[in-house]
Amino acid sequence: MAADSAVTIRTSRPNGTIVYKVLTGVRKLQVIDSLNAGISVWGMGQIDNMDTDLWLQDFINDQRHNYGTLHEFAILLQNELRRLVQPIVTEANPLGSVGFHLAGFVDYTNEPTPTFYHIHNGESQVLRARGIEVNPAIVNANHDLPPEIVSQLLSSGRAAIMRNGDIQIFAPFIQHLGEFFGRLSERGLTIPHSRNLMERAEWLKFEIRTMSEIYRFSNLHLPTIGGKIDTLLLTPEGVDRCGLTT
Repeated sequence: MAADSAVTIRTSRPNGTIVYKVLTGVRKLQVIDSLNAGISVWGMGQIDNMDTDLWLQDFINDQRHNYGTLHEFAILLQNELRRLVQPIVTEANPLGSVGFHLAGFVDYTNEPTPTFYHIHNGESQVLRARGIEVNPAIVNANHDLPPEIVSQLLSSGRAAIMRNGDIQIFAPFIQHLGEFFGRLSERGLTIPHSRNLMERAEWLKFEIRTMSEIYRFSNLHLPTIGGKIDTLLLTPEGVDRCGLTT
């Protein structure tokens, strides 16, 4: 898992004019130690009048929350967000969108298998493709990658890449970059040549950092990708924070 540390927040001047600004130094990627899981956040910069990263940290550490599985955590988070986040029409107010990527391992056919939840408001294109509809106005704990689907992917030599946040430019950029590297592979040059999870994490950092630099050299007044880039390695044996602070 990888995330930058920039967040866009809405504020107002004394005369009531609404302005937006980008802050960096936000901890958008965190660890759930009791589950050996990772969780990242995109979207709204504040929840319940608190910075979203601090709110998430408090939610994880709240002793009143009783969870022992990834699914239980996802449902608890969904229900709390439904209480605090007003129903929205995301197309009309994209900065009212909020989402969390929750990833870890579960036992499936006696094997530790990755699984992934996307807890967010708005439409779920992933679930719709499987014939499942959710109410896009509220937060839903969407099980985008249940272990049986991950197992099918892995058995065929494939993997899933999940991205959210400011992806309107980032996603096609990465796609075109991959197509270019695909042509290079015909000449025997493999990029990325990730031989382990740490090298894969460094590659994800490179992708985010490159997009951040592209924004920096653009005419955008709000470069919404930037700041420190954190990574997290998840394995069946545990979590490697890669220097991520607690």
